[in-house]
Amino acid sequence: MERKIWSVSVALILGLSFLPPQAMGQDYPKREIELIAAFAPGSNTDNFARLAAKHAEKFVGKPIVVVNKPGGGGSLGFATLAKAKPDGYTIGLLSNAVIGHPYLLKGVTFHYRKNFRLIAQIDFSAQGLYTKKGSPYDVPLKELVKMAKAKPDTIKVGIGGTWTAQDFARAIFEEEAGVKFVKVPFPGAAEAVPALLGGHVDAEFGPASEWAHLLKGGKVSVMAVSTEQRDPRFPEIPTFKEQGYDVVLSTIHWIAVPAGTPDPIVNFLAEAFKKAVNEQAFKETADNLGATAAWESPEGSMKSMEKLDQLYQRIVKKYDLKPK
Repeated sequence: MERKIWSVSVALILGLSFLPPQAMGQDYPKREIELIAAFAPGSNTDNFARLAAKHAEKFVGKPIVVVNKPGGGGSLGFATLAKAKPDGYTIGLLSNAVIGHPYLLKGVTFHYRKNFRLIAQIDFSAQGLYTKKGSPYDVPLKELVKMAKAKPDTIKVGIGGTWTAQDFARAIFEEEAGVKFVKVPFPGAAEAVPALLGGHVDAEFGPASEWAHLLKGGKVSVMAVSTEQRDPRFPEIPTFKEQGYDVVLSTIHWIAVPAGTPDPIVNFLAEAFKKAVNEQAFKETADNLGATAAWESPEGSMKSMEKLDQLYQRIVKKYDLKPK
């Protein structure tokens, strides 16, 4: 009899953890929710924060208001989220930068495992190596590698930011191919893309959200993308991997809340964002922004972060990177 009562009690407890907050008497949410975007208005992160907010709020039942907190390559926004009250009224959009910052920036007080609870992964965007259409570097990837080996430290490759996702992709490719480029960092895509089109750099690493519209407009050629399989939107572009270089690295966005946020709120938000990401209109807009809508559960989101972290640790060790 005692065993039966114990079994029923456990089942009830487990069941309650998956009930919506309202069912547990929490009446959440009672008011609007703030979603922190760690980069400036108009940035890729801001675009996806607003897209996620627009589609999720109908399932949440209250407005989700995007609040931009740019600064320190995203560190200000991430730190603001980490320090927020864990009551479900402050959520945020995380990017790859939240993984790299503790390795690269002094004074960083957050870590993705310690300070956040993940709600969902919402999209990914492949990194690509691309060049201006018709330039001397508009060649197959293997040919570019030959050119780089014949004349080391001569091919100028633009990067939107230092040790961003695209910079890590560059470093991994250099290691895989045994080449050395001249890295030319820019504050972001707004400066990097015109430099490529103007002939100031020879090639560029960047996410599909940066080059997709240029590819469709016939302004650039993309030599490779950093996904496991070819992107169905660009089936003509081979992956790095199929060309012999193990470069698998995407720019990813995750929705997160501060550590300590109760399970019922996490589960409620996870279900809301799952429904949002699976809406056809969300998928179409993500595609227009050069990304692929891709929902992952809180557990799956942590796995994707940890996989990226392993890649980052490999490059941090190779280049002996220290916080600056």
